[in-house]
Amino acid sequence: MANAGKVTTSLVTAISKIANTAISGIANIAGAVVSLFTDTQCASKSITTGSANAVYITDSDGYYTYDQADAVTISFWVKVGWNSSLNTNIHLFSSTDDGSGSVNNDTYRIYYHETYNRMYIEWRSGSSNKCQNFWLFHDNTGVYAAAYAAAGLCPGGTPCSTYWNSSNRGNVGDDDYTLITFTRSTTNTGCYSNLKLYWNATDCGEGYYSVANGKSCGNDTPSSPSMGNLDKQIAVGSNSWNFSKCGNDSDTEYDGVSIWNVALSGSEVTEIYNNGTPMNLENHSRAANLVGFWNYEGNGNNTVSGGPAFTVNGDSSFETK
Repeated sequence: MANAGKVTTSLVTAISKIANTAISGIANIAGAVVSLFTDTQCASKSITTGSANAVYITDSDGYYTYDQADAVTISFWVKVGWNSSLNTNIHLFSSTDDGSGSVNNDTYRIYYHETYNRMYIEWRSGSSNKCQNFWLFHDNTGVYAAAYAAAGLCPGGTPCSTYWNSSNRGNVGDDDYTLITFTRSTTNTGCYSNLKLYWNATDCGEGYYSVANGKSCGNDTPSSPSMGNLDKQIAVGSNSWNFSKCGNDSDTEYDGVSIWNVALSGSEVTEIYNNGTPMNLENHSRAANLVGFWNYEGNGNNTVSGGPAFTVNGDSSFETK
């Protein structure tokens, strides 16, 4: 579907026949305004590190000030560019206090560790003040079976010969993109009751940490994160404090990045997935809770309320999907 504009199904609902009329250029049909939504481009994050090649926001007006007590959902489409020789982790989404050069300054991050086939979600305000959980995709037993089925990275069964990479993308939507979404409510733990990961529209289940195995759902110490409501520096395709952990081999592509001030339900994540086709999230049923939406149609603009735009620098670029 590359190079083709995508039009959400809601635009053609109730239109059964338009006789002898060209669709192209029609802006008004029977008095109802029709708004076209295109999704032909992405932000292509290079494997080159550093701010000069980053895809990032530096916020200065208080748009993104979520902390450990705030509900949040972060969602994005990703097309994997790294290969099976990565042997480390790649940061998919990361936010840190504006201007910070340290992972310990109020960081939220989601990263994939290719070595272990694990997806981590973590928030932290210090080296001993953090919460996290992770999901692994190669074990089809117990609580791990949900993530195993959601990702579809082991079509030949366990053990997997390779993990998530550009030649083994698992379950995907249009154009070989995967929708990754995490939701977090207001409790300061990584327990499943509070923190959920979705692969496309499928809940990945409990994750590794639980009270039953002696961990307090990913709290490394009894001292949980205490984060300040400060402006955020946000990056996709790298970490947000020194813009490293960008992958290897070829660019990884990102599209439809969104931030919400609510923990979306499973059905609301399914609505974002839209049967594998990115949609205009301003038409989502919870659009009132959408605080950032970047579709990367040739620019990094936020379509919601004029919020800050992503800068795409250096070897990174806007490209046709």
